[in-house]
Amino acid sequence: MELTLVLTHACNLGCPYCYMGRKFGRRMPQEIAEKSLRWTFDRLQPGDELQVGYFGGEPLMAWDLLQKYHLRAMELAKEKGLRKLVGAVTTNATLLDEAKMNWMVEHGVVIAVSLDGIQETHDATRPFVNGKSSFEATLRGLKIALARAPLTEVICVIDPTTVGRMAESARFILDQGVRVLSLSMNYAANWDEASLAVYEREIEKVGDEFERRFRAGEDIYIASIDSKIAGRLKGGLKDCDRCSFGVGEVAVAPSGNMYPCERLVGEDNDPKWVIGHIDRGVDMPKLSGINHRRVTLDPTCQACAIKDRCMNTCGCSNAFSSGDSAVPGASLCLTEQMHARVADRVAKRLFWEGNPVFLRKFYYETQPAAQAPALVDLANFAAAD
Repeated sequence: MELTLVLTHACNLGCPYCYMGRKFGRRMPQEIAEKSLRWTFDRLQPGDELQVGYFGGEPLMAWDLLQKYHLRAMELAKEKGLRKLVGAVTTNATLLDEAKMNWMVEHGVVIAVSLDGIQETHDATRPFVNGKSSFEATLRGLKIALARAPLTEVICVIDPTTVGRMAESARFILDQGVRVLSLSMNYAANWDEASLAVYEREIEKVGDEFERRFRAGEDIYIASIDSKIAGRLKGGLKDCDRCSFGVGEVAVAPSGNMYPCERLVGEDNDPKWVIGHIDRGVDMPKLSGINHRRVTLDPTCQACAIKDRCMNTCGCSNAFSSGDSAVPGASLCLTEQMHARVADRVAKRLFWEGNPVFLRKFYYETQPAAQAPALVDLANFAAAD
């Protein structure tokens, strides 16, 4: 299960694409946090696992709350007998220092850092609120994170205004020692035919970079490629791989309003996405109605060759790309097909080359008890199409 606490609506950056909307100083009261944690733990059993995310705004602007609420989550997890509790923070890293990073590592909190690539693209989309560059501050924070947590994820938002430098930005981020990279498309933007053509050109270059690094012995993860390879090898994404949208996850705003995902909280003023309040619980009829439509594939998806490894059930991405959580927008549909083509291309090449890093990552480490059958499946995949 996943619970996300939106600690604050405040942020020190002024990103033009930010889905959280206007920034203001509302912080999550202790009463709301306590109720949210209690509500969550009441639904867990001993031996269960829980992820508690701390979100914003910029969550490190509410560092005192993050510490307080995570320590409380740790107390409740011990009382409940959970098998595992993980904290998660998505941060712009400008306020990250060694003391904060050490505390998070010591208390089981993992972080993801938002960095939009090379300085030119980062400064275009992630300036400080006063318009000045946040690039050096973010890069400094990233280096602190990587020193203590080498698998720190970097989230790089791809916008039509910066898509022409996507491959260069991916290369730059990986050159910093990053091993986990998410190229996160801004689906709310206006992706016209020309910008999608640039995206296709650039994602092909990202695929080339993926191949190059595997040949150099690097084990990296690029979400848009790795997920498509894994999805094909598994015969399609499984339930655990898909968006749970209010069923296995819930986000709570400082007001106490509950949302199916933190990405839909925004300014906390759109009742369309509110699925309850922490004082009353989840509005199950409303949530069920949303999810019934979402998990029933849109007719245009039914005949698609990649429908079983597509993110077509991600409610947030659908909502941003089409306005409807049940319907993938055109930009999502087209880029998912691009990702699948690139993933298939690089996987086939690396398999037939016998690349040891690729084989270990996608086969030997994941299925050690079924080596021969899995290798046959992989060979069939590599020979397909």
